Amino acid sequence: MRIKRYTGKTIQEALDAVRRDLGSDAVILHTRKIPATWLWKLLRWEKFEVIAALDANIRNQAASGGEMPEEPMYPGNIFPDKVETRDPVIRNGSPSHKRAGADLSAAGAHFIKIHEYLLDSDMDPELAETLIRDSRMKWREAQLAGKTVKELMFQQMTDMFPTTNGITLTPGARRIVALVGPTGVGKTTTLAKIGALFSIFGQKKVVFITADTYRVAAMEQLRTYAEIIDVPLEVVYTPQDMRTALQNHTDADLILIDTAGRNPRSDMSMAELRAFLEAAKPDETHLVISMNTRTYDLFEIIDRFTSCGINRVIFSKLDETTRLGPMLTIVTSYGMPVSYVTYGQNVPQDIRAAESAYLAGCLLDTEKVSPTITHE
Repeated sequence: MRIKRYTGKTIQEALDAVRRDLGSDAVILHTRKIPATWLWKLLRWEKFEVIAALDANIRNQAASGGEMPEEPMYPGNIFPDKVETRDPVIRNGSPSHKRAGADLSAAGAHFIKIHEYLLDSDMDPELAETLIRDSRMKWREAQLAGKTVKELMFQQMTDMFPTTNGITLTPGARRIVALVGPTGVGKTTTLAKIGALFSIFGQKKVVFITADTYRVAAMEQLRTYAEIIDVPLEVVYTPQDMRTALQNHTDADLILIDTAGRNPRSDMSMAELRAFLEAAKPDETHLVISMNTRTYDLFEIIDRFTSCGINRVIFSKLDETTRLGPMLTIVTSYGMPVSYVTYGQNVPQDIRAAESAYLAGCLLDTEKVSPTITHE
């Protein structure tokens, strides 16, 4: 079996590459236009993909109705735990050899399905191709270990997701954590959720500081949360106010700083944010980004906020999209670990400390996006 992916600026260019490499006996399994990245859109590039195979088993499978459809086959269980063969007749070789060949052929079809699924989730095409290629190289070993294609892909993705499992406190030491990000991503609500986790469930001394004085509603919202959770709230208007507020709470276990949503394209806005952060000197700076944001905008946001010293990422609003591929693209591109994910407005329920296996499960659609709250 030989299955390969070809790309070109036009569909004909990709088909010509198939013909040159595999010859006229190649079976075309799938064709599509690759979703444009933000850079491609900026440069007005287009790219097309053709997945082709040169294998008798794949050809028989396609002839009997097992070829890849034009639309993704994602409803239901898209990753069967057991591989079934269509042809029970054994013409050559031993039954075990025939079964092994059929299993490998069927596994190739499942890899193609997963590849298409990852691309449809807006994962970077090169990353998706690398994932599939690396997994296929490990497939024989995985088979011997009794793993399914789904389990192999899950493990591959789990290993690629760096996480911090939330915020870790050190006994007797104060930790300062700032949340930054563009407008409308849920920073204030996320901060309240984290504060509730540590104050109510963790019995830690938590302090809220807000520098979001541009919106009265934001201050009042956080004030309401602070009263409910029973934690102090400091409102700061200048970097000096920030330093004073921090000096007033040297005995706190955790200080959570809420910042105003910033337009990443505004140099003045970003300079103001950096001034507050320089005064706060946070131990951790978490960038909150909404997963319902267009993929190429996500990369621009991260690039702009890099100057603020971000070292963690929080993925918010997972419940508002089915396209979670950018999560893995982001962490592999920037090497930045995930601290939390959020998926609703309920405080403190709709948040979870990020774990690699959970994120991989969400991406593969084998894990519910909105599980019961977990935190230690």
